[in-house]
Amino acid sequence: MTRTGPPSSTRRQALLGGVVALLGTAAIYWQSSNELSLGPILVGALVAGYLHDGDRSSRRRLGVGVGLIGGLPAVWLLADVLGALSGLGGPPWFRVVATGLGIGSILTISLLAFGLAAVTGIVGAAVGDWLSRKTGRRRSPTAGN
Repeated sequence: MTRTGPPSSTRRQALLGGVVALLGTAAIYWQSSNELSLGPILVGALVAGYLHDGDRSSRRRLGVGVGLIGGLPAVWLLADVLGALSGLGGPPWFRVVATGLGIGSILTISLLAFGLAAVTGIVGAAVGDWLSRKTGRRRSPTAGN
């Protein structure tokens, strides 16, 4: 089933926070050329969570979206590992085994990187949502209503 029409506010906020996170993460990676920081993902998710007006499950989806978009520079790390695999030398059996191990490590690294980015996004969105209630931007639902 495909969705038509304008994107929901959760998707727009996830895109906004994700772009903020992506720009920050890419800038830090570009300056250091070997470090990937999750700080910009936390900031982007915090902003998106602050602007978010939905329930807990949509906030969680928002955080995951920000984390996955903001974690895209991890692909550069994976490209570095793939580049190292192309320079392998030695007997054919060694190249086959090393390539298999390299591909396994690429899959593991990508799973860990994007998983950690998604968890960071969820935490940032939760903190942003909490801040929006504490600062009075959005009121907590009352128990009696």
